[in-house]
Amino acid sequence: MCLLLCFKLISSPHVLQSKHEDNVIKHAKLVEVVREMTTNGINNVKFDHLLMVDALERLGLDYHYDDEINLILEQCYLQIVKKGFIEHGNLYEVSLSFRILRQRGFRVSADVFELFKGKNGKFIENLEYDIRGLMELYEASHLSIEGEDVLHEAAKFSSHMLQKTLSSLDVKEEKRVKHTLENPHRTNFTYFSLLNSTKEFDAPILKELAEPECMIAQPVRKMEINEVLRCISEYSFIIIFNNDHKIVTQT
Repeated sequence: MCLLLCFKLISSPHVLQSKHEDNVIKHAKLVEVVREMTTNGINNVKFDHLLMVDALERLGLDYHYDDEINLILEQCYLQIVKKGFIEHGNLYEVSLSFRILRQRGFRVSADVFELFKGKNGKFIENLEYDIRGLMELYEASHLSIEGEDVLHEAAKFSSHMLQKTLSSLDVKEEKRVKHTLENPHRTNFTYFSLLNSTKEFDAPILKELAEPECMIAQPVRKMEINEVLRCISEYSFIIIFNNDHKIVTQT
C-alpha cells in the first residue's frame, strides 16, 4: 500500500511538471556556464578549442553555440591558411581539424593527408598503431568530394587498419572502433553518437548539461521520428544506406 502511494505521488502530473521545470531551469543555467567556457581564450584559438567543438557536436549541444563555434573555426581557419597544418603534425589532430572545418563549410584541402604517405604514394603502414588517428581519418574520409582520391584512399586504408587491429584491443576500445566503423559521425544521428564522445576533452559540465538536454529534447525527437515514419508510410518509400554511405531511396 505504501509503495503504491509513493508511486502515485511520484508519477502524478504535478510532480512530473515540477521535475520538468527543474530540468528546464538547470538546463538554462548550464547553457550559459558552458557559453562562458566556449568564449574563454577565443582570441588565441588552440587545438583544445576544436576538441571542445567536437565534444559539443557529439553530445548534440552545438546548436546552442553556433555563433561562438563559428568564431572559433574562423580563427582556426585563418591560422591554417597562414601556417598550414604545421602545428598539427599528427594524424589525429590533422584529421579532426579537417573534419570539423569542412563539415562546417570551410574550404580546406584534402591534400593535407599527403603528409601521411610514403615515397611509394601509399599511406604509411606504421600508422596502424595510431588508433585514435585512424578513427578520425576514417570519419574525415566521409567528407570527400568528387575527385578527391586521397580521401577515398584514406577511407580504405583506415577501415582496413582498424579492422586489422580489432582483435588486439581491449573490450571498451574495440567497441568504440566498431561503433566508428559502423556509424561514422558524418552519417550518424547526433544523439546516438554519445558512445564516441571524445575522451580528450574532459569537461564533466558538458555531460552534466547533456542530461537535462536529453530530457527536454526527448519529446521533440520522438515527434520528429514519428513524423518521419508517417511520411515513409504515407509515400511508401524506404531509405537505405549503401556501402559508400550515400542515401538511396526505393519506391
